[in-house]
Amino acid sequence: MLRPHAPGNAVAGASTAARHQPAPMLLNSRHATSRRSFRSSTALSATRKVRVPAPPEQQLQQQSASSSNPSQPDSAQELSSLLSNPPAELQGWLEQYQAPDEMSIYDDGSYYSSRKDIALAYTPPKSDLPGLAAALGLLTCWALVFRHGVFEYDLGAPASIGHVLDGLLTFASMEFLSTGLFITTHDSMHGAVTPNNRFLNDVLGALCVSLYAWLDYRLMWDKHWEHHNQCGEPHADPDFHKGDPGLLPWFTQFMKGYISIPQFVKLQGTVIFLWAFGGPIQNMVLFWAGAGLVSAVRLFYFGTYLPHKPRNGPNEVMAWAKARSATAPTALSFLRCYCFDMHWEHHRWPFAPWWDLPRARRIRYEAMGTLDD
Repeated sequence: MLRPHAPGNAVAGASTAARHQPAPMLLNSRHATSRRSFRSSTALSATRKVRVPAPPEQQLQQQSASSSNPSQPDSAQELSSLLSNPPAELQGWLEQYQAPDEMSIYDDGSYYSSRKDIALAYTPPKSDLPGLAAALGLLTCWALVFRHGVFEYDLGAPASIGHVLDGLLTFASMEFLSTGLFITTHDSMHGAVTPNNRFLNDVLGALCVSLYAWLDYRLMWDKHWEHHNQCGEPHADPDFHKGDPGLLPWFTQFMKGYISIPQFVKLQGTVIFLWAFGGPIQNMVLFWAGAGLVSAVRLFYFGTYLPHKPRNGPNEVMAWAKARSATAPTALSFLRCYCFDMHWEHHRWPFAPWWDLPRARRIRYEAMGTLDD
């Protein structure tokens, strides 16, 4: 496995240097040697193509604020120095994963900032137990509902109010829990499920995404870190649109990037296996494939489209500091997409598990006084 990139080694201006994320621990070294390269973590690099200088009066205000408050770093190198001596809860994570780029953007009359002064305001949970309990709870509930939907529910039974309600509730539960499986995989790619046990973290992530739709965990790992490291850059961010930010064309292009022939082979093999044990194919199509497809729309809409939709036309670079975040109550945010619509907070603190994003949002609100994008 490649040596993880250390955030403390970033050098301001070195935008062409290689930037690596470690391969999942459950993969062997033969696979790990094919890691993709990423740019180094440098301030402002993510939006260099569109960034324009702040107005002179704003530059003076920023310089004055920086000089009056030396605890707020003013460059990527100073931030790297700050992160070189992080709290104990972050030490292990920073040795294995990449901290987000820091940036200040004045674009089309609006100012966006990564707020590097609060980079360490949030620290992840010390224990693995909450994340492990959340993952195992979701897996257990998903398995129980899957068994009922695929093996127990009779689609050919005479229609009745109870039977229809059972089917609707089963489908809705399957869709929501499938969303939770994907969110768990997403957290595992950030080391946020069991941060103190990297192997278990990656095993849980791979298991969840396999149950979800036999997606390739390694492929998702690569593409997702490309998204974080090159967020909102056309033709560089694999999750960003390719010229048409409309919902349907963007979703279609997004899905194509994660579909593979091995996935279809595994899905077909699973269908045959479950059919051999008495699972009707129509039940699998409805409660597994159908619910999974609806959850994919939900995940894309709340986790990609709304947070990263360009404000000023299709050519705008949507660096992560420009990501939108939900202002909805926590309960509604959870029902929407497991709080994944708190997206600025996710990019600011990628080590925050989904169930702790509300705390990250409170920290942001206390620091900024607003959640407006």
